[in-house]
Amino acid sequence: MNKIHITLAQLQAFATVAEVGSFTIASERLGMTQSAISHSIANLEKGLQVTLLERGNRSRRVTRVNRAGSDRNSTQLTEIGHRVLFLAQTMLAGAEQIYQETAAVVGLATGKVRLGSFPSVSARILPKLLRQFQQRYPGIEVVLFEGTDDEVRDWIQTRVIDVGVVALPAEGFDLFPIVADDFKAIVSAEHELADRDSVHIRQLASAPFILSKAGCGPVILDLFRRVKRVPQIQFEIADMRTLFAMVQENMGVTIAPELALPQDLTGLSVLELEPKQTRQLAFGVLSNANATPAVRAFLDSVKTSL
Repeated sequence: MNKIHITLAQLQAFATVAEVGSFTIASERLGMTQSAISHSIANLEKGLQVTLLERGNRSRRVTRVNRAGSDRNSTQLTEIGHRVLFLAQTMLAGAEQIYQETAAVVGLATGKVRLGSFPSVSARILPKLLRQFQQRYPGIEVVLFEGTDDEVRDWIQTRVIDVGVVALPAEGFDLFPIVADDFKAIVSAEHELADRDSVHIRQLASAPFILSKAGCGPVILDLFRRVKRVPQIQFEIADMRTLFAMVQENMGVTIAPELALPQDLTGLSVLELEPKQTRQLAFGVLSNANATPAVRAFLDSVKTSL
């Protein structure tokens, strides 16, 4: 096959549409018309002689990292599209690193940091860190992606993001510790345990239990396994607001990290968990040595702030 000319603009258009799952949202993010993005991807597919993106339900759906939802211009990756996406993201990351390295030589702090997190950390930890970082480096853009623990790890590994919040242990990453987050028992203010300061996890095993599916579910189940108990799971809830609302109504008890607790604890009682259980959180990158100057600046700023 004859060599073809692939441009970074084509790869950027393709990667953005693949990541958000929509031509409409991609055009807004890139500041281009939908027709321009469509034309760019069509030329890329024509040159490669393969179909990278399809509309409809004929292929496996790409993970939509921005939770955009579907629209009439939604897209799906083909099998070859999945493989090309990883390579395209690697090439775009390399181009971004070239840009940032050369900018650093002439004294410009510029670039982009794609940061992944889960909602509890986004709400409680990131606002202060991001404010301080942007005060120090106003020329560096930070793009935030939110997902579950497993999604954030996957996004780091597939280069969708540059750095992400992970719970330890986390093999395969260079790690920068952030905070220790204690697990708490949460019951309704009307529950018989509500007036206590602490509760043993064995006591929670005998009550109707509401399990979080937001990412900590496997960790919580492992806590019960350590004391040789099986929780009586009545509900499995992905949205933490719904989970706490159900606990308020005394429909069950739960265990959650302290960072995930709502600001307003009306109707809830938070108890210390026995034995004490803590999750260690850290920022993870694939390789600190190969990180862009913008990512290194972000991690240095985190160390200073913490």
